[in-house]
Amino acid sequence: MTISASAVSDGRSSREGPPARDDICFVAGQRESIMWHQRTIRFWLICLVVACVLPVTLAAGFLIVHSYRQNTAFVGHSTVATARALIQAVDAEMYGVQSALQALATSPHLSSGNLEGFYGQAREALTVLTGTNIVLTDPAAQQVLNSLRPFGAPLPRHGQPDVVRRILETGDPVISDLFRGPVVDNWVFVVEVPVLADGKIIYTLAMGITPDRLSGILRRQNIPPSWVAAIFDSTGTIVARTHAADQFVGKKGAAEFVQRFTEVAEGSIETTTVEGIPIFSSFSRSPRSGWTVGMGIPLADLTANARQSIAFNAATAGTMLAIGCLAAAMFGARISRSIMRLSAPALALGSPGLPSIPVTDIIEIDEVGQALVRASQLIALREHERVQREADTREAVVAKQVAEQANRAKSEFLASMSHELRTPLGAISGFAQLLHGAGDALARDRRIRYTENIMTASEHLEHIINDILDMARLETGHVKLDLETLDCLEIMTEASRTLELQARKSGIVFTVDTSANLPLVTADRTRLIQVLLNLGSNAIKYNIPGGWVQLSAIPVGSMVRFIVRDTGPGIPAALRGQIFQPFNRLGAELTQVEGTGIGLALSRRLVLAMNGRIDFESTEGEGSKFWVDLPAADEIAATSAKVATPLPPTTPLARNTVLYIEDKIPNVELMHGVVENAGGIRLLDAQTVKDGIAIARSVKPDLVITDIHLSNGTGFDVLQSLREDPATAHIPIVALTADAMQANMNNMKRVGFDEILTKPFKVVELVNLLRTRLPNEPNPLKADC
Repeated sequence: MTISASAVSDGRSSREGPPARDDICFVAGQRESIMWHQRTIRFWLICLVVACVLPVTLAAGFLIVHSYRQNTAFVGHSTVATARALIQAVDAEMYGVQSALQALATSPHLSSGNLEGFYGQAREALTVLTGTNIVLTDPAAQQVLNSLRPFGAPLPRHGQPDVVRRILETGDPVISDLFRGPVVDNWVFVVEVPVLADGKIIYTLAMGITPDRLSGILRRQNIPPSWVAAIFDSTGTIVARTHAADQFVGKKGAAEFVQRFTEVAEGSIETTTVEGIPIFSSFSRSPRSGWTVGMGIPLADLTANARQSIAFNAATAGTMLAIGCLAAAMFGARISRSIMRLSAPALALGSPGLPSIPVTDIIEIDEVGQALVRASQLIALREHERVQREADTREAVVAKQVAEQANRAKSEFLASMSHELRTPLGAISGFAQLLHGAGDALARDRRIRYTENIMTASEHLEHIINDILDMARLETGHVKLDLETLDCLEIMTEASRTLELQARKSGIVFTVDTSANLPLVTADRTRLIQVLLNLGSNAIKYNIPGGWVQLSAIPVGSMVRFIVRDTGPGIPAALRGQIFQPFNRLGAELTQVEGTGIGLALSRRLVLAMNGRIDFESTEGEGSKFWVDLPAADEIAATSAKVATPLPPTTPLARNTVLYIEDKIPNVELMHGVVENAGGIRLLDAQTVKDGIAIARSVKPDLVITDIHLSNGTGFDVLQSLREDPATAHIPIVALTADAMQANMNNMKRVGFDEILTKPFKVVELVNLLRTRLPNEPNPLKADC
């Protein structure tokens, strides 16, 4: 469509020329005498397209440049952070080795001069530390032993004598730079620590580490294939590298890069690799070892996105100009129809999916179309929020079910604990009342039987409390294991004594198979017996009438397997996954069999803490087999077990004085009874801290036993007062407390108590302590007191 217009009046008649056509486009350089006329909408649309596209294109170009700069800065910060994390990982790796070597440097073999024994210990340590070799060097930098050579073989001097010199000068551990080891004949670096004896450095202990160990740290970072990452020692020598490591390990890095990271601890620089590839490199140097991790990104990769963006921007701008001009020319007459096309999307609001908005160059129409799109998006957002709320509700229901299940488990445990604690407490209380009420009229055999029942119930109560405390200690990591080399036969014999009695009372046949030729086992003696008693006790309690239980052991590779078999009803398949869950008795809480549901859970955690494994097999209707695998020692078991011989209870002690500070009268009476039975001891007692300190300073007893929690003070007050007084500072002081948590007992040892006994104490333990701590000859100064 064309629009006619009259000629502009400029002194010429309208007859001097024909009216201008309104479809003529203005082009620069055309006739200067062209007249301005009203233009068609197509012309203005084309101008609008040009006016829109050109600024956008220029802005896009600026944004590309700005984005490139920001991206470079971000990449610099990011790669510096990555390099920092990597050097921290390298430090952690090397200082982990250092800590292990420092522990190894305290070996009794070194202090006693048993180098051959230490040689074996060092070779065993290598299996855990995964180094190339362990080297012991004297102060003259002469290797004394090297785990790669047989003990006693001639050895060269230390490959890095400067490292030995630095240790002798500073007394601190040293991490060497990369060098070629004289024995391993390969590139290595060493972590070396001093070995002290009487405050002097007698040796240095080092472990060689190959660059491959640090290469593993780089490989685990998932670094892009085109990037280059390397680890440098303090001299700038390449220790590990992601590319061509075989070619460049042991060589210096690029000079410009090495100079830069020796000047500053962290930063970025544009440089070249040793292959000559231009890169943007970031680095971080360790303040502890002086080593550096560098991360290099090829500049071609860094600028690739910018080049692609510029090319894409130019192509897009040209395309948009061409398409815009064509669209303006073609659709100028269709504006009205474009407006009408918005009616259909408006009517479609609320339907699934976004409405299809027609493309138009008119801002008002586009705004209306975008408003329709936003309205549709809001509807979709509300639908998404509804779906999300439903999902959150389902998650809340699941979380509630999990919480309810945990609460049920707690409730069941509390109910079980209430029953388990009340049962022995009821027996203790009942028989104690019988003894008190009957007095001397009660027959001697009944008094003995009642007393035995009280002792049995007390032991059962103590067992329950100890299991609960063990679980608490394991949960908080406060269980300290004393791993030692044990005779399997001796352990099985000791455990079988208790299990045999339990089996006889339950009518179960109990056997021990000791036919296998067993090596020694590495474990905590008390905890291993505890685990075997737990497994054996369960096998007896849950067996069928007249069934049998067998305890045996066999070697399995580098482990010793202890096996407990039974002929019980077996464990249902649906419950086997819950067998080691604490407080879960798998339905046995509904039976008459006593238990708390923590024995197997406790056993599993103890076995894991001793570097072992525990598992089981079970067939319903036939029985179960539980086994425990523990590391075997290198030594061969002796033919007979050693049996500890306790002191005869009738051996009288020399005349000594013991002071007992306790505010509970029954406990004082109990102590008097124990001391009277031991014989040869005079017991003094005090109910307050003040009285106890006064008696100790006056009488100067041979031993002081004090409760921790007293009514007017604590046992710590007694300890402090007696230790500060020179006249009483030498007296041994024993803490007797019911607070059996490991952290509190460690605190008592730290402040200076000579011994710690927990309530309820075993009489034989107290008597043995008295025999150990009291002098054999009486003190003449107190004989007449």
